[in-house]
Amino acid sequence: MKRYALISVSDKTGIHTLAQGLEALGYQILSTSNTARHLKDYCQSVMEISDLTAFPEILDGRVKTLHPVIHAGILARRDNEEHTHTLQEMDISPIDVVVVNLYPFAQTRARKDATHHQIIENIDIGGPTLIRAAAKNYEHVYILTDPADYQPTLEYLTKDEHQQQEWRRHLAAKAFAMIQGYDAQIAVYFQELDGALDIASLPSSLRLDLPRLQTLRYGENPHQRGGLYASQTPFWSVLHGKELSFNNVLDLDSTLRALRLFERPTAVITKHTNPCGIASSHTLVDAYRKAFATDTQSPFGGIVGVNQILDMETAQEINRIFTEVIIAPGYAPGVLDWLKKKKNRRLISFDLNQLHGDFSSLEIKSILTGFLAQDWDLPTGNEAAWQVVTQLKPDSETMADLRWGWKVVSLLRSNAIAISSAQQVLGLGMGQTSRVDAVHQALWKAKRFDHQLQGAICASDGFFPFADSIRLLHQKGIRAIIQPGGSVGDADVIAACNELGISMVFTGKRHFRH
Repeated sequence: MKRYALISVSDKTGIHTLAQGLEALGYQILSTSNTARHLKDYCQSVMEISDLTAFPEILDGRVKTLHPVIHAGILARRDNEEHTHTLQEMDISPIDVVVVNLYPFAQTRARKDATHHQIIENIDIGGPTLIRAAAKNYEHVYILTDPADYQPTLEYLTKDEHQQQEWRRHLAAKAFAMIQGYDAQIAVYFQELDGALDIASLPSSLRLDLPRLQTLRYGENPHQRGGLYASQTPFWSVLHGKELSFNNVLDLDSTLRALRLFERPTAVITKHTNPCGIASSHTLVDAYRKAFATDTQSPFGGIVGVNQILDMETAQEINRIFTEVIIAPGYAPGVLDWLKKKKNRRLISFDLNQLHGDFSSLEIKSILTGFLAQDWDLPTGNEAAWQVVTQLKPDSETMADLRWGWKVVSLLRSNAIAISSAQQVLGLGMGQTSRVDAVHQALWKAKRFDHQLQGAICASDGFFPFADSIRLLHQKGIRAIIQPGGSVGDADVIAACNELGISMVFTGKRHFRH
């Protein structure tokens, strides 16, 4: 009785080498039509599945491997006399190796020009069925879903049965995980369609089956394990320096989230996921100088991100202190080579177009008993809902500063206060247990680094419950405030602003970050 190796793949990476190796070990290659045409250039004999089953591929290929001859050959237990007798009686040969990867559903869905019909047609049916059958019968069948496992499998096929059994179990675990992730992506797509129709505001179930893209040196601390998991390759790449750490990736993500909010040349300096300096200006070097001036102590060992091609003048300014990571959408000629002189510094480039693309609509956080999911909070939206609630109205320049400050404060841990002037951060207060403490911290930071606050503006991520913070800000020269409003003490706060000649805008929306 022949031994078959069934191969049906969408991604043909390395498949001809595997097929040749299996053929050399005595396996008859069995394949679907498209894969068969590819393999016939490399193998001595390739049999199409339709020839074995005596049933043609039909419905534009939707039905080709869903046949009892195929699944009996995969699912039969070789150590079960009844199963063996049934195969012999029905002249069905066992299929000992199954090699399958699936239609590119996620890649098709990610294409901006993909139609709903094209996405649906890339939902694989036969492939997952083959994978599940082979993985279920892993004690007797090899299931290969990852090209990285092709060469090791050829080697295991020559080893003793105990070693082969362990490898088959490993392959089965990968296969079931892959199917789970594939189905989860399809479910998310349909849930998003439901969301567009207001049928479901949140998915009824949450599946987090993501491949590990990278094992990190450790987690936040050396005693913790860490890894990077994602459904697709990140839109940033390391051009130079040591491998990114867990904390580097967190800071990188925080920096990119900040950069995507600003259009003018902007520099963001990040430390422990919090910005310690942000500024926008007419040139990148001026933006960096102003961002660094916010707090000239904290940037040491931090991350610098910019939203423009990094020029030599700005690079030289950044290089004045130790900076662990530099992030830019590109580097001017000569800049990258010059920065590479410091071996351990990480230099990262990112795709500016993808930074402004669509991301997952859900933000997920873990708790002891599960996960919390929420919509991603963005400080953008309809400014028509904003209200000037004071007698003094902000002029256009002041309104531009308030708009910019509102973006900055959305990036800080709550309770948060951002004091800025001319699109330069002057003082930040964050992570405080009371709003007045956040005000005190922001003012203390500004004073420590000799910033003059006369005419500056203040942004608050949540409402001011009392007028004490307003009076404190006025003493330091703050001319305008932007905040959500909504406190029972709003009337007192507005009255204090009117008394002190401060203009105030209510946005009607807060930006807490815990």
